[in-house]
Amino acid sequence: MSTWTRRGAMAGAAALMGAGAAGAQTRVPVLGEPAKALDTPALRGNRMARAFREPPAGLAVPAVRVERREGVAPLKLQPGLTLVSLWAPWCAPCLHELGDLAKLQEKFGGPRFRILPILTAPREPITAAEAGYLLKKHNAGVFAPVIDRGADSKGLFQALSVRETPNGPARPGLPCNLLVAADGTVLARQFGAPMAGMVNGTGEGGKVTAADVAKVGTLWATFDGEALMSALSKGEIAGGSGARSRPLVS
Repeated sequence: MSTWTRRGAMAGAAALMGAGAAGAQTRVPVLGEPAKALDTPALRGNRMARAFREPPAGLAVPAVRVERREGVAPLKLQPGLTLVSLWAPWCAPCLHELGDLAKLQEKFGGPRFRILPILTAPREPITAAEAGYLLKKHNAGVFAPVIDRGADSKGLFQALSVRETPNGPARPGLPCNLLVAADGTVLARQFGAPMAGMVNGTGEGGKVTAADVAKVGTLWATFDGEALMSALSKGEIAGGSGARSRPLVS
């Protein structure tokens, strides 16, 4: 294991057991209107769907280059819908939800819908092999490593994850999950690992531990998470299903 990998793994574990995991409780108010694309009869009342907000007008995936194991090339989106999940090695909630997203990809991924995690904004240089190690470590080895190689390796982080905050200026943040059409248009956006309940810290001084977080789990692993993924795999979004005359996806 490389020096970077050992150091990154240790830092990720420490963050998950400390402030990073506490942040996974998503106590910060969810700002913005619910995503219009997910306002369908089947998804009304769905907690995972309601965690997605309407994105800023005109928000789209920028033209960036990404690194995969086979090399660096422009990012190209496939036909249908893509759930782009932005993550970073320093983001403990990101690492925690990757395993749940991997299970959903295996169950619902297909030609019309897939989940695409992209590593962005690393705090130190990282290779595709090291990114792949992290994915496997967090039960997400089904995903091939994809790394943002835009400006300073944080082009997607700066372009897509900036949001308003309750008590300060707008700023970027992770985890950030984006429902994206084939032309790059962002249809819905969600921040934070959505926990299925309140995380109670059992560590020293009431700190949240990795076991505390794992015990509660994320909304991705609930019936609501699966219902949302099932709808997306069928292209069932407002204005975009196969039965509509004006599809949002190609």
